[in-house]
Amino acid sequence: MHLRLILIVISILSTLIVAQLTIPIQKIPGGSGFNYRKFDPRLPDSNPINVALTAKSDAQYYGPVTIGNPPQSFLVLFDTGSSNLWIPSKDCPLWDIGCDLHAKYDHTKSKSYTKNGQKFSIQYGSGAVEGYLSADDMAISGITIKNQTFAEVTSEPGIAFIAASFDGVLGLGFDSISVDHVTPVWYNILSQNLVPQPIFAFWLNRDPNSTVGNGGELVLGGVDANHYTGPITYVPLTEETYWEFQADSIGIKGKNYCTKCKAIADTGTSLIAGPSAVVAAINKAIGATGIFTGECTMIIDEYGPQIIEYLESGVSPKEVCQAVSLCPGPLCGSCETLMYYIELVLKDNATADEVIELLDELCKFIPSPMGESTVDCSKVPSLPNVDITLAGKLFTLTSKDYVLVVDNAGEQICISGFIGIDIPPPYGPLWILGDVFIGSYYTIFDFGQKRVGFATAR
Repeated sequence: MHLRLILIVISILSTLIVAQLTIPIQKIPGGSGFNYRKFDPRLPDSNPINVALTAKSDAQYYGPVTIGNPPQSFLVLFDTGSSNLWIPSKDCPLWDIGCDLHAKYDHTKSKSYTKNGQKFSIQYGSGAVEGYLSADDMAISGITIKNQTFAEVTSEPGIAFIAASFDGVLGLGFDSISVDHVTPVWYNILSQNLVPQPIFAFWLNRDPNSTVGNGGELVLGGVDANHYTGPITYVPLTEETYWEFQADSIGIKGKNYCTKCKAIADTGTSLIAGPSAVVAAINKAIGATGIFTGECTMIIDEYGPQIIEYLESGVSPKEVCQAVSLCPGPLCGSCETLMYYIELVLKDNATADEVIELLDELCKFIPSPMGESTVDCSKVPSLPNVDITLAGKLFTLTSKDYVLVVDNAGEQICISGFIGIDIPPPYGPLWILGDVFIGSYYTIFDFGQKRVGFATAR
């Protein structure tokens, strides 16, 4: 059960893995120099552009675009936590599985392609997505963006891209964080006068049984009042990099776990992420435990005596984990951590029984490989609310909002919507309000007035 659960979580959190480090290595001062005040709105009767999204497991939200003439179709994750557009290239080598499993762009078949060739790379938690820049016309729901520069990716390492249902990523962040000073798609949409207002908005359908094209909606150039109710609360941006603002507080039952927190609204992150130590306290408050606890106990029960024998004979922790078939693999890092503890205990001349007894206790505290946690599904209805205060207004998440319920072969698994990610200064520490929050609250990204708006989603 536990090993299968790890595989399920890898699939569910593949978007999160991508988004963990869609934060570029360095800020690009000044970006491409776009000034939104140059935007010339269309006539008042112009309509915004509605983009239908497809959802997978309440964790990935993506939609269709085309690139080239004649058009080549792709599914892209619309990501407010990054600013570049990239898609797989036909130049991907055959052995790159992540690339091979997705639609690939062939610039030799496009009449509107313009060669660039500059090398491109974005660093992610699981490696660097690499390729080169090109330019071509692209279309989204009936509008055509002329001469959009994007990256043709030729290397997609890591299981995140293998598990992803989307082909590429379309960043909707600010140009100041655009890798290689590439003008973002959104900026070109504005400068080419393709939408009536410098605003876009997301509605994410949290029904896990939603069908293709009914997983949500991105509106470019306006909002859709059919998808929210009540007033909109606007929070001013504190930085024009990510869509960053200040959260007044995040708390449970009157206890605040952060005050005046730096936060971003990020459609490219599946869960709500925050500093690991604080998230650990929140998960404890809602009764969530690390997924690795079960695997850790299993390792000790099955391989305990053999592991002790290996380590006493001088075999390194890494080699021991390889010997018990846990490296390479998703449990490799946690296995090596566990071996380290065993070495320390053995140095104190503990007996094998004492070592195993102590390790059973350690299993309860060793973090999961990806920081994820689960809760007892039978207790979900009684779990406490989580309160997030923005611009003085309370936004409440019930357990139904922040717990992801997954059904696998008739077995129900409940995953906490909170995960620890430690982002160093100057960007961090940072709270990432991902799809768990945006799914509950319709989110408006107001580029013109540099603010983010939230309203209760229908």
